Amino acid sequence: MSVLEQLDHPGNGTELKNRAGKPAEGSKEDHFEPNIIIEFDPKSKQAALEWLTAKLQAPRVEGGAELLVYTSHGEEEEETVLYVGATVDRLLIGAEEGRIQKKYKNGDLRDLSLTDIYNYENADDLDNFLTSAEKQRVILKAIESVRATDDETHIPGYSQHHLYPGKSIIKKYLSRKIVTSMYPLHDEESLKRLTSEWCSFNKYFNPQPINSIQKYFGTKIAIYFSFLGFYTVSLIPPALIGVIYFLYPWASMYREATFALFNLIWSTVFLEAWKRYCNTQCFTWGVLEGSGSLSKSLEEPRADYHGTMGTNAVTGKPEPVYPKWKRVLKFYLVTVPIISLCLVVAFFAMLAYFWAEHWIKKHGSQDMGLLTTLQNLLPTIVYAIVIGILNTIYRTIAAKLNKYENHRLQSSYENHLIVKLILFEFVNSFMCLFYVAFYLQDTTLLKTFLGTTLVTQQIVGQVGEAMVPFFFVKRRQTQLKQAAKRAGKAGTDMESPAVVRQSSTGSCKVDDSYKKQAALEGLMDVSAGCNDEYLEMYIQFGYVYLFSCCFPLAALWALFNNFIEIRTDAFKFCKVFRRPFTQQANSIGAWQPAFEIIGLISVITNCALIGMDPGVKKLLPSELSPVNYVLIFVAAEHIVLAIKAGVAILVPDLPKWVSLQMAKQEYQAKLALRKQMKEDISNRKPKLVDRILDAAQKKKVLMDAFKNKGVNKGPTDV
Repeated sequence: MSVLEQLDHPGNGTELKNRAGKPAEGSKEDHFEPNIIIEFDPKSKQAALEWLTAKLQAPRVEGGAELLVYTSHGEEEEETVLYVGATVDRLLIGAEEGRIQKKYKNGDLRDLSLTDIYNYENADDLDNFLTSAEKQRVILKAIESVRATDDETHIPGYSQHHLYPGKSIIKKYLSRKIVTSMYPLHDEESLKRLTSEWCSFNKYFNPQPINSIQKYFGTKIAIYFSFLGFYTVSLIPPALIGVIYFLYPWASMYREATFALFNLIWSTVFLEAWKRYCNTQCFTWGVLEGSGSLSKSLEEPRADYHGTMGTNAVTGKPEPVYPKWKRVLKFYLVTVPIISLCLVVAFFAMLAYFWAEHWIKKHGSQDMGLLTTLQNLLPTIVYAIVIGILNTIYRTIAAKLNKYENHRLQSSYENHLIVKLILFEFVNSFMCLFYVAFYLQDTTLLKTFLGTTLVTQQIVGQVGEAMVPFFFVKRRQTQLKQAAKRAGKAGTDMESPAVVRQSSTGSCKVDDSYKKQAALEGLMDVSAGCNDEYLEMYIQFGYVYLFSCCFPLAALWALFNNFIEIRTDAFKFCKVFRRPFTQQANSIGAWQPAFEIIGLISVITNCALIGMDPGVKKLLPSELSPVNYVLIFVAAEHIVLAIKAGVAILVPDLPKWVSLQMAKQEYQAKLALRKQMKEDISNRKPKLVDRILDAAQKKKVLMDAFKNKGVNKGPTDV
């Protein structure tokens, strides 16, 4: 029995109903709620538009997405807009196939099963059973799963735009600018509640509504804001100690050593506690799963992933196949040389900074005063700005290289992109500090450069993240009237009978309010994702911990910055950006080991800096050889590393109750599988017995016929 037959589906002659007996909203045949907007270029060909619309509406057995589509044509110079939604049936089937977990009646989280749907919480209202983020996720996956077949060699109307078997059609439209943008619509009621809870001034000091963020924006963005808040709170102890050390100085060597030791251990406590906290959150959201080879084999390929159509060796499903040797070749022959060139540029930028600083010290004014101080700080300020510009340029290059490498899995794509970003950002941001600390061995210059760079980058970052979006919002207010006028005309837009046709679920229309909303949100900026935000935190983490013994106030400046960062980022996601597509995640990904590596390197840098302190050398016996002196600090470094390793072991990644619940879920899954196998066997057994009996009956008939024939024959016949 199919899933559609197990539900009260319209195809069964009955309308899908809620437990209360009311028809589900998604099964109405006149109007539907659009979740995703697809905007075509005004000059796009009609044939391409019709073909994509037909693909989105076609049944899945024919390679379509089986979605609801309404087409609105603007005026001559305006784009054509597709409003895409889905019936409740389609959403629930997609949720089951996507293994979305929902809370069962006993409080456990289970993969959604439509055969048992009414035993899940909130199943009485099927229209609102899935969250806004889950609906969007299902529809986006359906759109991206429409891929070109062997017979579809090019986009209709564009013979020059070739299609390759297995290539996502919507991604091809986007890359060729036939479709200018695709974005989900905001749920205005949910967004209003979230904004009042998250961005209002009177709740500025309240904890973030992480669960509400997860339900609306998805787990990936929720994990970022959860990490930002957790990291900000973790900065309070080192910030307080740093202020005390700054206001009440005492013996320099002991102060620096004690503060550095605390920071080194505290960084490990923070990272291990975060890992535990993140796993707990992800479990309550139903996204905490194993990361073994099996789960990777079951993970769906990226929509941008292309190759010849083949078959997944584990699932047996058709999917694009791309040789690994080609990806490796692209990495070593294209990616590595370009990244190396970028690192060389960063190195020469650092040399230019030192040349400028030396020139100003030699030819600049030597008078004591404010202007002279600013003059001496000018190279550092300019270099800090140059670092930010180079980082921005490199991020664009890294994204293009990562896309060129054609990674199969989204997780692999993200991890490779993070490694590329970290490699350049680490060199670009910290190379100068290492040069000053260990080549020039100028502690005074190190303190000045570290403090100036940290404060300058934070000021520039906050101006870019707070003031610029504010002016964008003001500018956009002048455009809303024009957008409202265009949206007002949308109700009288000419509809093409060839495009707006009867879908498999009936006539598709949307209310004028959605047309107006799409026109307004089309003016909003597009979010670049969370990687830039993580990168900012990563660089800040390095400034705070790598050379903590030299600049105790680094944690305080970072605390101030992050406190503002939380609300400015919330404002951008709610008021400035279009709603981003939800993405699944169960951790911060490759950023976790990246932060841990910074923690390990900070042990080496801080021990080396303390070891180079002249006050330390005076405390040790003068007859010590340089080799023995180095060995003492290498031993001290290993002791600190052992303490960090001990802390990491003592703090388990999962609370005990989460481990028990996960074991319980695995046990229930095995029982369900065993039960299903028994039912399959019991269903097949009668058929097998019938086949055996039927074969035996046929054999008996043949034997009787042979015997009868033998009796009737004469001796000569025998």
